[in-house]
Amino acid sequence: MCPYRIISVSKFRQYHPKLHRAVKRYSVMQHLIMLGVMLYLLLNINNLSTKHQIIAVATVIVMGIQNGFILSKAKVALAVEGPRLLVFPLLWIASGMGTAAFLYSACSLASLLVLANAVRFKNHRPPLDLSNEPEHLA
Repeated sequence: MCPYRIISVSKFRQYHPKLHRAVKRYSVMQHLIMLGVMLYLLLNINNLSTKHQIIAVATVIVMGIQNGFILSKAKVALAVEGPRLLVFPLLWIASGMGTAAFLYSACSLASLLVLANAVRFKNHRPPLDLSNEPEHLA
């Protein structure tokens, strides 16, 4: 009945790229900040204006995508993090999000310091000649 052959699970290998401890620390920190932004958005969805909701949602989406690139060891992932950590807090402050903007800015500044440590270590996989790599899509 099943069009696919049943294969034992023991024949599969786990995909686990080797990441340096500093990169893992930065990634966990970004996950925690993203969780905080999502929690802030969830608790204040009725009080936030549409502009603030869009900014918070865009922040979560970009953070998730960037963290995925970092964990998959994309070449440009850590290089793009610096500008993101500078632009999004300014966007939050400029839109007038108040205390949340300053808290997010403080977290981004701390992330920038951890990122400076993570960038020192090689965090990219050997180049592949694939046209669907994130580096080649732009």
